[in-house]
Amino acid sequence: MSNPAPTQRKQNYIDAQVQGALLKRICLHWAVFFAVAAFSVIVLQTLLGDPGLTIFQRLKKETGEFLIIGIVMISMFPAFMLDTIRFSNRFVGPIVRLKSHLRQLSDGQVQNCQFRNDDFWTDMADEFNGAAAFVEAQQKEIAQLRAKLAAKDSKSFVGDN
Repeated sequence: MSNPAPTQRKQNYIDAQVQGALLKRICLHWAVFFAVAAFSVIVLQTLLGDPGLTIFQRLKKETGEFLIIGIVMISMFPAFMLDTIRFSNRFVGPIVRLKSHLRQLSDGQVQNCQFRNDDFWTDMADEFNGAAAFVEAQQKEIAQLRAKLAAKDSKSFVGDN
């Protein structure tokens, strides 16, 4: 029932459904935040700007000034998304690993489950290992009882002849 300790993850995107939903949500939050921040800064600067300029001249000037900040924020976006995917592996990875071990257990294969050191929910692996040990003990007991029953049936069959 021993299994070697997991190593560094080889891929970043391990559960498309969960991580995809997380990325969509963060993209939405970023877009809303960026739009509200841009609108707020541009409008405030336009209203509080140089009174010697027309409102449209001030709006054009402030939009141009905010463009640099916008480019910096947008250029940082991919790094934030990659970090989000990597961070999500700490909770998605254990669930994917646990699903795999449950599938193996249902196929009759009992293996020790271990998560990576920096994963969340490491206690779930311990709980699974306890349940798997119980299932393994039950399987052995069932096999012993079947063997006893088979031996008893073969004796009664021989005695009937």
